[in-house]
Amino acid sequence: MLITLHKPKKRVTAALLHFGASIGFFSLIMWVLINCWYPGVYFDTEGGLQGIKIVAGIDVVLGPLMTLIVFNPQKSTRELTVDIGIIAVVQIMALLWGVYTLHKQRPVAVVFWGKGFMTVPAQALDDQAYKIDGLRAFSDASPAIIYAENPIILADLKKMMDLILKQRIPPHHQTWLYRPLKDHFADIKPRQLNIDGIIAKHPDVKNPLLPILQKHKQSIHDVLYFLLQSKYHDGILIFARNGQYLGAVTPD
Repeated sequence: MLITLHKPKKRVTAALLHFGASIGFFSLIMWVLINCWYPGVYFDTEGGLQGIKIVAGIDVVLGPLMTLIVFNPQKSTRELTVDIGIIAVVQIMALLWGVYTLHKQRPVAVVFWGKGFMTVPAQALDDQAYKIDGLRAFSDASPAIIYAENPIILADLKKMMDLILKQRIPPHHQTWLYRPLKDHFADIKPRQLNIDGIIAKHPDVKNPLLPILQKHKQSIHDVLYFLLQSKYHDGILIFARNGQYLGAVTPD
């Protein structure tokens, strides 16, 4: 992020040039987070918002501030190039660490287990050497929406418990339990939420809910609602009665 090849005459000008370049790069990262890694409600529920604050602090604040501190127009072009080069290296390394962390923690699957759906970060599957592209066998959604089958055979139950106790892998992270949700949608219906009770406690939930229903030409009581358990905030997943995924909302 070298600010320019021409030497600015004022320290503030140099910092502003650096700030402008940083804003452009930050906008690109923001677009990727919102549209690819943390789409929809997951930006809020899975830490995309917290992550972007860190990236903003590094990219938009730290870099330009360092330039403001060290830039001196009295220095030679060579000295300024070295100074700004060091700043750029520090900023880029910090940014790469932040972006790498956000990429590893992005939700790649939403798995039904127990009383509702639970998110699964990319890191959890990477740790098991499981290729994320393999999730396409279960769902076309992004993140993939999947059912985890509760073992009923003793050997399978032992395998699941061994992974929990010995490798600290919770059931909704265990990919060998994954099944297409469409084949088990009838099994999860008893776990649906009472939307009337939710609206009574969180009236504002209707604001993001109604556009989803209108888009799919459904009424509030025509669809099914299920708990979404996430890292920072719980949400609600919305399905048509035939199992089609319609969208998600978060109560305020």
